[in-house]
Amino acid sequence: MTGWRAIAGPSRIIGSAALDKSFNSAEVISAVGIRLAELRNVVADSQHKTASDVERIEREVRLELRAALAEFELRVDRRLAELKDGAPGPQGERGEQGLPGEAITGPAGEQGIPGPPGAASEVPGPPGPEPYVGEVCGLFDPARGYRKYDLVTFRDCEWRARCDEPGELPGDDWALSARAGSKGKQGERGERGERGPAISIAGWEQRDFRIVPVMSDGSIGPPLDLRAIFEQYDAERV
Repeated sequence: MTGWRAIAGPSRIIGSAALDKSFNSAEVISAVGIRLAELRNVVADSQHKTASDVERIEREVRLELRAALAEFELRVDRRLAELKDGAPGPQGERGEQGLPGEAITGPAGEQGIPGPPGAASEVPGPPGPEPYVGEVCGLFDPARGYRKYDLVTFRDCEWRARCDEPGELPGDDWALSARAGSKGKQGERGERGERGPAISIAGWEQRDFRIVPVMSDGSIGPPLDLRAIFEQYDAERV
């Protein structure tokens, strides 16, 4: 085991030069491989080697290898911490303008709060057209065209058109606006009035072939036409 002890130790497995000068993992693995080969040669030359000695040596090699790798990582971290960024280089040339991107329209936002009412205009607007208020058309005529708001009578009722061309009556486009009421009760008989003055014929007035009675109160009664009587008399004389 003298040969094994001669090369044992973490720094001897990898080498201080490798830890101080190289941070290449491939070089570290190569150095470890060389040391392991040397250890195998030492074990092969030993005259008193046993299976337990070989297992012990392998365990020690693993432990020393882990320690060497830990030390290597520590030194790498230290070297990296010592590194500093250099001075910034000159600004590069401006690149070409890229192609326009695809336009994406997002969803419509929520409706905002209504603003305050505007000030009232001092200038009045023009008057609007005179509205059509309907026409009183009398008895309903199926052959006639009616406009909205027209009034007709049908079966003792008054109907108003809901729209233009309301169609047959009754129907959904007609609104009942008035209905004839039922006959009321007969009222009480009134008192008998005073007797008026008696009027009689006070005389007669002749007007052509007519005679007109003159009443006692000065009024004129209905005339009596005598032309037909005289004409009949003349005809019978002949």
